[in-house]
Amino acid sequence: MDRGEEYRNSVNSGSDYVVHTGFRNDHGELEETSHSSMNPTRLQNAINAALKLREAGNQAFRAGDYKLSTQIYGDASYDVVHLKGLRHLGAIPSDDWNFVQTITEMQFKVYSNEAASWLKYESYTPEDGEVSRFQKALARTGRALEALEYHPTAWKPGDGEMAKLLYRRALAYEGLDNYDAAFEEVEKAHQLVPKDVMICSLQSKIVKVRQ
Repeated sequence: MDRGEEYRNSVNSGSDYVVHTGFRNDHGELEETSHSSMNPTRLQNAINAALKLREAGNQAFRAGDYKLSTQIYGDASYDVVHLKGLRHLGAIPSDDWNFVQTITEMQFKVYSNEAASWLKYESYTPEDGEVSRFQKALARTGRALEALEYHPTAWKPGDGEMAKLLYRRALAYEGLDNYDAAFEEVEKAHQLVPKDVMICSLQSKIVKVRQ
């Protein structure tokens, strides 16, 4: 089992993932690294590899291959979590604020994209011990919000990006038949972008269900 698969399995079961001291090289392969070996060039290469994975996930998502996009976003999430872990292990200087800003933005966007992919992955069938795609989507949106809370001044999404995340949280709650929570999330999204057609449509739908 590779590290990306290990990470995805933790998402499937809802368990926590333990960060390993490895990163993805130029060939997309995971390598072990030490505190002394993570120089600025290797760090930038690792960040670029995670960004390439996210873009590959975006391409699969746009093509309608939600099984593949979910898998790729999961790999990208692993890379981002690992890069953040390296800072805690001392492999990246704690005062490298540019890195903190980059990794916060990457976390938010990868988790939000992964949530969108789970919501679209309608053919997904949970196996024993796995949670539903709506629960997975909700967990991913939660991780995106946690990334912002961990470094609240590092990077902030625009209203449109935050509204998309809240909209995805609302869809996940709707899929779990938790309409009160869905209403709260879509209301927050509507306040950010009151003219968004999809958000307005979901808002009206949930209001009718709750009546």
